Amino acid sequence: MTHFRRLLARLIVILTICTAPAAAADYSEAYASLPFAATAPKLPEIAPYTVSLTDFGGRGDGITLCTEAFAKAIAHLAERGGGHLNVPAGVWLTGPIELRSGIDLHLEKDAIVLFSPEKALFAVIEADEGTSGTMRRPPVFAHNITNFSITGSGVLDGNGEYWRPYKRFKVSDAEWKKLQRLKLKESSLYGSNVFYPTLTDPTDKIEDKRARLVRITGCSRFLVEGVVIQNSPSFHLNIVLSHDFTVDGVTVRCPWNAQNGDGIDLSSCQRALLTNCSVDCGDDAICLKSGIGDTGRRRGPCRDIVITDCTVFHGHGGFVIGSDNAGGMENILVRRCRFIDTDTGLRFKSGRDRGGLMTGIYVEDIVMCDIADEAILFDSYYQEKVGDGADAPAAPVTPDTPRFVGFTIKNVVCRDAGTAILVKGLKEMPVSGVKISNCSFTAQRGAVVNNAADFSLEDITFALPEGTPAISGNSKVKTLNIVTK
Repeated sequence: MTHFRRLLARLIVILTICTAPAAAADYSEAYASLPFAATAPKLPEIAPYTVSLTDFGGRGDGITLCTEAFAKAIAHLAERGGGHLNVPAGVWLTGPIELRSGIDLHLEKDAIVLFSPEKALFAVIEADEGTSGTMRRPPVFAHNITNFSITGSGVLDGNGEYWRPYKRFKVSDAEWKKLQRLKLKESSLYGSNVFYPTLTDPTDKIEDKRARLVRITGCSRFLVEGVVIQNSPSFHLNIVLSHDFTVDGVTVRCPWNAQNGDGIDLSSCQRALLTNCSVDCGDDAICLKSGIGDTGRRRGPCRDIVITDCTVFHGHGGFVIGSDNAGGMENILVRRCRFIDTDTGLRFKSGRDRGGLMTGIYVEDIVMCDIADEAILFDSYYQEKVGDGADAPAAPVTPDTPRFVGFTIKNVVCRDAGTAILVKGLKEMPVSGVKISNCSFTAQRGAVVNNAADFSLEDITFALPEGTPAISGNSKVKTLNIVTK
């Protein structure tokens, strides 16, 4: 009877895995009434064949290293033409996991895949296409493959506290003492501890090489659904030079002070849907990039990206474009999202050494509260100290000059921001063609608009301290129905 119950339980898991993608296949609502022409990406089709990690020697005891078990299971599935690798409940300590075409990595509820802090398991490798230098091998990586998925409700944990540098002023005394108590065996690669208590005292420049937890490059037709991705050494979900994919219902979390702890970063990607995700992170939460200089221009833009129904609980920016924009941005829609306790709400940033054309950007139906700095920011001076940018001198226009052209933002409600809207355009390349309408801001400052052209505010309500101007700056702003309370 016991044997029968085990077989029945496994059959239920198999049926659940094989039928789950079909149940989530209808994304038509996300693509209703788009301001540009785009269709939902096709979901991967995975063969109805399932194995368990335990079939290949994996043990979820938090002690046994399961790197070889993952590799054997994935190789077996690849030889069979694909299928599902089920990771049961347990703590599965492992090194890197390399995904293959046709395979679904499925994490059951209460499955925690915990990546070892031992550096030797994550060798320094040459970066992939469009990225210079070297980096650590990502804990979960996919490169130039198609038709695959990461699904389930389990956890991918990067053990990031062993990798990240720490800024003393960003941690409490109790946290600092806890970090100092971390003791690890010496790495065979560097001959030093893997923990660095300060950013200014790295003994092997590890802060320049920290792995991104899930890194997908040059891939297509894939799905990342339902999983928790947390505590990365660096970025959490990093998708580069990929197209036709869906990220649905993913939770990203890490400490608020995690250095470079970006949530979900898409770089030079096309035809993608990001929906129903939750992010609580230490850097930009949902971010689009497209490279720097000639390399970025060769990589090309982020294009035809739809982002809907996401929640950000903390981050430097809720939705962010930049700062690396050489490849450009085109046809981006952000709709029905919530930003809570972020430094900035909508953050569009670039600089004279990393700019490109950003156009066709649409944002609508956004709610925000407790925004420390700007609810909406256009910043052409990333990492330059120019204040609000009104008096910054002009410079020659080059291919790297940022060009913010054609942004439509509507139906935004923001309670408690430092500044409602801040525009820091360049004298040689003003922010242009921006329309913000039907919005309400409770803030310490209103709209500060410097070096902008064809900039309009319509049906805007500002709740500001008494005597604070609703609109200021050196640029003419087209206005209609502006109310100040």
